[in-house]
Amino acid sequence: MNLDHLDTIISFVAIITGVSLLVTTLTQAVSALFALRGSNLRWGVEMLLKQADPNLAAHARTISEKVLHHALVSDSTVSGMGSAVPGRWRLATGIRQDELIAILHALARQADAPTGGAAAPPWATALRDSLDVLDGPEAERLLQLAPAIRSALPDDAAAADDVIARLSQSAETISAKIDQWFDAVMDRVSQRFAVHARLWTVAFAAALAFGLHLDTFRLLGQLSSDADLRGRVLAGADALTKQADDILARSTVAPASAYVDAMAQLIASHPAELKGLPAPAGFVDDAGAREWLQRQLKAANVADPEAWVRRYEELVPQSTLRAAADQFYTLVNNKLRFSLVPDPYPPFSSYWTPDWTHFLGTLASTALLSLGAPFWFNMLKDLSNLRPVLARKQEQESSADAGTS
Repeated sequence: MNLDHLDTIISFVAIITGVSLLVTTLTQAVSALFALRGSNLRWGVEMLLKQADPNLAAHARTISEKVLHHALVSDSTVSGMGSAVPGRWRLATGIRQDELIAILHALARQADAPTGGAAAPPWATALRDSLDVLDGPEAERLLQLAPAIRSALPDDAAAADDVIARLSQSAETISAKIDQWFDAVMDRVSQRFAVHARLWTVAFAAALAFGLHLDTFRLLGQLSSDADLRGRVLAGADALTKQADDILARSTVAPASAYVDAMAQLIASHPAELKGLPAPAGFVDDAGAREWLQRQLKAANVADPEAWVRRYEELVPQSTLRAAADQFYTLVNNKLRFSLVPDPYPPFSSYWTPDWTHFLGTLASTALLSLGAPFWFNMLKDLSNLRPVLARKQEQESSADAGTS
């Protein structure tokens, strides 16, 4: 392989990298729009409840939504807006085993103390009945321990009852089943989310490839035959390579406005809880933004500052990806003078006339874009690091040939 061949490959990878970044941006936007993480976690909790107690099957969907809407676990930026926004957007994206069991107990208490004198909802009654079922061996052990606990705390009956109540939770059949199946179900949730994200990635890859008539074979031929175009794309590839680590780490790729916008969105979404925070300013990167937020939360005496920092961080990937996509668009149009959209725009029939080569080339581009932006960023970095090595080797070979002639 000579240097021209490598330059052609690097130029091609640079263009695919940029377009794949657009694919990733669209995928993340859809993930946020449809709350894919939260909806898949809801599915997981629903399956876990059905596995723990088949009698909960009819109410598992309702209970799982109640759990993931609970204020203690819902990390959605719109969780405080109640029914004003769709329930899907208020779902938590993560939950621990102990949090799940504690919230189930809190929800079951609604069956014991219904509000407004109305009857308890059927799901709460079913949940309470399920939690009242004890595992045989554990219940026997609890009966043996109860007298010893009361005798150990003769002057504090409330403390003894609290200890016994905590032990009784561990003796519940549903808690034991959740403990048994929790990790396995959460693994299935992660796999399910990955499959959904992959399907959207492939769909957007196909839409962009066919919408832009991005033909792998034609693009490679154009880059290999046009030295001027190849040189311009190589110059842009150097800029993309320098941004690769930052984009993958989502730290400094975006301009300061991306972090300010994300912070402003967080504050605007929670005007009551964050009313003491000033307009965001004075930071230019992700680390500075988090430091600013922690400082302002402390000054305003806002409870649970780490939770607010996590909510802010949810907004940052979308901002940085949008900024990176804008940078790539500017790079392509202003510096490379390379139009992604063909002009004139070819008719759809060009995919099969005069032959199917264009269709197959675009299909190949779809497959390549589906690999994702991180893959192509790493590929671009590796190839760019290889270029000076090959150039030095080629120069040494040329010098050796000149010395022998």
